[in-house]
Order: sequence, then structure tokens, then C-alpha cells
Amino acid sequence: MTTAPAPRRSPEVEPAVPRELEHPPAHFTNRTEQLELLDRLLDGPRDRPVVQVISGLGGIGKSALARHWVHRVRARFPRGQLYADLGAFNAGGPTDTGELLKRFLEAFGIDGKKQPAGLDELKALYRSETAGRPLLVVLDDAVSSEQVAPLIPTASGSVVVVTSRFRLGGLRASHGARRLELTKFEHGHGVQLLSAIVDDERTEVLSPHLTQMVSFCDGLPIALHVLGVKLANQPHLSAARAAAQLERLRLAALADQKENLSVTSTFDLSYQDLSPEAARLYRALGLHPGPEFGLGAASGAAGRSVDDTEVLLGELVQSGLLDANQDRFEFHDLVRMHAGDKAAADPVEAEAARRRILEWYLHAARRTEDTLTVPDQDRIPYEFAGHAPDADSLPGNDDALPWLERERPNLIAAIKDAVRHELPELAWQLAAAMWPLFLLRKHYRDFLTVSQLGVECAEEWGNTSAKALMLNRSGAACRGAGRFDEAIEYYTAAKETLAGGGDQAIAIRSMEGLGLVALAQGRTEDALAHFEENLAYARRLERAHDVNLALVNLGVTLVKAGRAHEAVDRLEQAKSLLDAQGDEYNRARAQIDLGRALAHDERFDEARAQVGAALATMESAGSAFEQARAIHALGDVAKLAGDIAEARARYEAALPIYTELNRPEAKPLAEELRSLA
Repeated sequence: MTTAPAPRRSPEVEPAVPRELEHPPAHFTNRTEQLELLDRLLDGPRDRPVVQVISGLGGIGKSALARHWVHRVRARFPRGQLYADLGAFNAGGPTDTGELLKRFLEAFGIDGKKQPAGLDELKALYRSETAGRPLLVVLDDAVSSEQVAPLIPTASGSVVVVTSRFRLGGLRASHGARRLELTKFEHGHGVQLLSAIVDDERTEVLSPHLTQMVSFCDGLPIALHVLGVKLANQPHLSAARAAAQLERLRLAALADQKENLSVTSTFDLSYQDLSPEAARLYRALGLHPGPEFGLGAASGAAGRSVDDTEVLLGELVQSGLLDANQDRFEFHDLVRMHAGDKAAADPVEAEAARRRILEWYLHAARRTEDTLTVPDQDRIPYEFAGHAPDADSLPGNDDALPWLERERPNLIAAIKDAVRHELPELAWQLAAAMWPLFLLRKHYRDFLTVSQLGVECAEEWGNTSAKALMLNRSGAACRGAGRFDEAIEYYTAAKETLAGGGDQAIAIRSMEGLGLVALAQGRTEDALAHFEENLAYARRLERAHDVNLALVNLGVTLVKAGRAHEAVDRLEQAKSLLDAQGDEYNRARAQIDLGRALAHDERFDEARAQVGAALATMESAGSAFEQARAIHALGDVAKLAGDIAEARARYEAALPIYTELNRPEAKPLAEELRSLA
């Protein structure tokens, strides 16, 4: 069977020159960098059609950028300019490629009645018609690479600009397409766009209300546009009232019924296109407490395996609803509100999803706790509501401390989220599980915030032991920051809390803390008394690990008291016992102080060996403070040995670490350095 030849014009008929570009946007703002990038499309040799994809979230300004740029360069394409809305989210489905080809051919002057019926023949005719004429083509709101590819003209020198909420990676493979991902406006550009649309006294001066409105829109052009139209249509609506509406009504306030404009409906188009499982994950992630998250947390939110979750995240990213940056994901603020609103429509599902997310963070934080430290207290049990998460979603041994550091904002946000939703036991457990991070990396402000929240949660929960433990940790945070009077109050309050019952082993930390404060304040005899009480209490409760820590603290204090020989005996005993218990971190702490004691006993080579070994351990552990302590101790050893140059070098290396950590040791060490100058 032979195919009939495609219809052609009579030779005397000149081909039509389409001029189909839409008007440029009236209040185009910003995008200078992106416009420069698009301009470069025209600079180099174009031996084939150039395809540029502009992708991003719905309402981010993809079409506005395309329309503005092509209007600037349209004169460079005198042979024709084509435009088509590919209707990715039309109610009846995306525009059929065959219909688009027919319309383009009609724009070239080929009557629809004379066009072939088959899709392959239409494609062939379009290729022929565009072979000798470089065109500027705008394909707006594309749904797939397959929809776009047949509409790319043949002639070299042609430029095709495609906008889509999807990434259209297939066009990169088939046509070498370039991709430009649009991001939100900066605050100043948001003010500029809103002011241009409203153009009255409400936006003439940068008022707090104007700032609040623009901040709420979070740099999303569609939100700024809808708000601007609403204000322009309602001149009686003051900036103060509009800002209050945004605060109260959230996304519902970003709508103008007269103009049929709504930010929510923009997001709904993408949401409704998701598979049921991806939509469920979208709703769950709308409840995530922090600004961004990893694959593990998403797996916890989904209650699925890592592999399954990765596929669903890919669908959300492809839809433009979720941004991906290497192995981290985040929502635009307004999209997060949209996802949260969708989740709120089913309170039962939302409660379960929130619990899955928060309990995943507790599982993960406990994994790091088991890896990084010997617990300072027996863990208070917690009964998880759901099944254990996929083991592959949890941090590994080698990633434990970096994971805690990376997730610190999310863990704190998770604690606060649990408090807001009246889950005090879970909030307390999350606070308690952050202990390894604060032990090794300090972060005293966060340490105190989390510990104080822990005290409040324990009180609401009604658990005396939990409250005392967090009072002790609040004391540790204050002590580390040099706030000694507050530290004493917290440690004393912990002892008093336990007087009426609870886990008495927690009182050991209170005695220890009071001793450490006394030592830091130079009250050596008081420190010795607290540590002797600490040691006796630990022995009475048969707490071997706490006995060892008490021996370390006694050794340190005995050095301060001028009793170095006794200190060496205590510290060597503690080091040996800690080594037998497998507690490398506290063994290294003991070695640092043993080195100082040996130096005071004029055993300098032994002192350097002990501190050097401790420094290597602390470097592996990632504890900046203990590294500084070890370097400081090496300086003390050098000074006692008479090597002032080495002592100065060691002190100069330790001081910036103390300073960065805001440690009280910084000030006396700086004075020590000045005395050596």
C-alpha cells in the first residue's frame, strides 16, 4: 500500500509568515541572570534547532519569562514565530500533538482540509515546511518530551522555548535540550512586582505590612500577582487588613474570585495529576516539621521502603511540587502550606503521618546514640506506635555524627512539633536522644533550648526521672557556656526533684555537675567534696561507669590542689577501667588529664604520649572541644617542661576553638598567652 503524497501549495502562492507570540507580561520583574542565559542561545553557531526548557513550580514565572524574552528577540526570526499552549493540566487532558501540528501547518497557509489525516504524515509535512525557515517557537505548559518532540522545527537556526512543571529529561537525550530551573524571587523583587501591580499609597512606602505580605508570598510570582490583583480590585482593603487576612486565612487569602485567580488552584493542578501513593506522600511531607529533609525521613513519612519512597519522591520532583538538591528535598513555603492543608482534610491520616515522621527521627537519633557514646543514664523506655522503619533509611555508624549535625534543625523542629501537638513523652524522648550531638559538638544555645523543652515536657508527662535528667542537662549547657550561677540552680533543682523518688542514679550527674562548676570557679575544696560525694554515691549504687568518671574528676581536681602524685593514681585507675568498658571517649578524656598530672609530676615523655593518644581519639570522634582540651594540655606539658615556644604554639592553636565554641576556657587561655609574649 502506497502513501499519497502530502499536499503542496501552488508555486505562485507565498507561504504565510505566522506571528503568533503572545503579548509580553505587563509587569515583568527580575530574571536578569536568566535573560542573559537565554540571550546566549543566539550567540553561538546554531547548526541545528536549539531547544531550551524552562522548568519549575507552577506559578514560578516560567511563561512570563518565556513571553518576555521571545518578545525581545522576535525580530531575529522574520520567517515566523509560533506559539502553542500544550495544556498539561487542561480539564480534558493535554493538547493532542496531531491537533497542534495541524494548527501550525494552517499558520503556514496549508488549509486543514488539504492536510493528511495520519499523525506520521502530519509530522513529515511539518518537517518539510520548517526545513528552510528558521523559526522561533514557544511551547507553553508541556506535559512530556513525547508531546514536544514532533513540534520542533527542522531548520538550523530555529529556537524552541518550552515551559513545563516537569523536567522533560527526554528532550535532553533526543534534542540536546538545555534546562533552566526557575527559583523564587528575592524579597526586594517581590516588593517591586507587587508595587507595580497595585501602584497606590499602600505600596509606595516599604511598611511593615507590605513587608509581611511579600514575605508571606515567599517570592512566588503567581502569589504576588494574585495578591496584587486583589489589592487593585479592592482599593478599600488596607495593607494592614490584607496582611492580617494572609496570616489568618493562609492560602485562601491568595485568591480573587472576580478575576478567577487562586494560588491554591494552581497547586491543585499538579496535585491532582499525582498517583495516589505520591499524593499520600505529598500530604505526609506537608507535615514535616523542618524546612528540608532527606530520603530517610521521607521513607519514615511514607511508611515504605527506601526504594519505594525514592520512586515517589521522583514523581513529586518531576511534578514540580518538590525541589531536589542532591540528596535533600524541600518545598516552597506556599507549597508546604498547600500540602499541609491537604493533609488536614483527613485528621486521622494526618495524625498517623505526623507520628511516623517524629518516631522515625527518634529511631534515627537513637541509632546515633548507640553508635557514638556510652549512655550517661539508663534509657527511659518508649513504646513506638508504628513498625520499625526500613533499616536502610537510618544513619550508618560512619555517618552518625554528621547525620546529627545535618539534622540538628529538623530534630529541634520535631521536638517543638511534638510539643505543639501534645505529645510530651515523644518530645522528651527526642530531646534526650540529641545528647551525643551536644556532648561532642556542644552547640550550647541549642543544648539549653532542647534541655529546657525537655524539662517542660517531662513535667507535663509526669515523669520525675525524665525531669531531673533534663534539669542536669540544662545545667551542663549553662556550665559549658560559663553561666555558672544558672548551672548551680539547675543541678540543685535536679537533686531536689529526685528527693521524692525517681531514678536515683540521675543524682550522680547533679553531684558531678556541682563539682565541675566549683572547679571552674576555682573553688577547689568544694569541688573535691562534691566529687568525693559523687564517687561514694556511684559506688553505693554499683554504677561502675559513674565511678570511673568520678575518679577522672577527682584526678583533675587533685592536680589543681597541688597533689599531682595522688592525681596520677586516680587517673590511671580510671583510664584502665574505662578502657575495659570500651568507652574510648571518656578514656581519652582521662588521658588528657592524666597527661597534665604526669607533667606536674615531671614525667614529661609519658605525659606527651598520653595526651597525643587522646588527641587522635578525639579527632576521630569529631569532638572539637576535647581536641582543644588535648592541644591545650600539650601546651601545659611543654610549659612545665620549659619549652615556651611550643607552649605558645599549642595555646595559639587551642584558643580559636574555645572562642568559636564560646567556652569559658577562652579568656584565661588568652591571658596565659599574653603572659608568654
